[in-house]
Amino acid sequence: MTIQDKQARFVNMIKEHERLILRVCALYSDVAREELPDLYQDAVCALWESFDSFKNESKVSTWIYSVTRFNMLNHRRKKKYETVQLDESTLLTPHENDDALTELRELIALLPNDERDLLIMWMEGFTGPEIAKASGLPYGVAAVRLTRIKIKLRKLMKNR
Repeated sequence: MTIQDKQARFVNMIKEHERLILRVCALYSDVAREELPDLYQDAVCALWESFDSFKNESKVSTWIYSVTRFNMLNHRRKKKYETVQLDESTLLTPHENDDALTELRELIALLPNDERDLLIMWMEGFTGPEIAKASGLPYGVAAVRLTRIKIKLRKLMKNR
């Protein structure tokens, strides 16, 4: 594969998964919305640096999620960020004025990182085995935790 082929393949992959990258950047940062393009660019650079190591053993979206998440956690660690606080301007969705979605985003932000990871992957359409592989959990454990997280969110929504 020539370098031009590799670059074209990478660009197409990034364009196809842009929403996922932006969402992970937004969920793992507490920066203002105008700074998200910088975080997105950092994530894309990290993806490019590790592009050769991708062996097609999992879905591309699983690999992108894992690399982007790791990059954001490193970014937070370097900046010594504490808890992620989201508001309606933080996440990029077509339903920015929807109060229920805003409330849901706020509740998701309150979850511990491991619970948030599972939920976000599920929301992004990852399958159970993909979630298990990306999280490093056995499939049954990941499924049970995800069910408990959903129940927890429902209870939190009812109590608000």
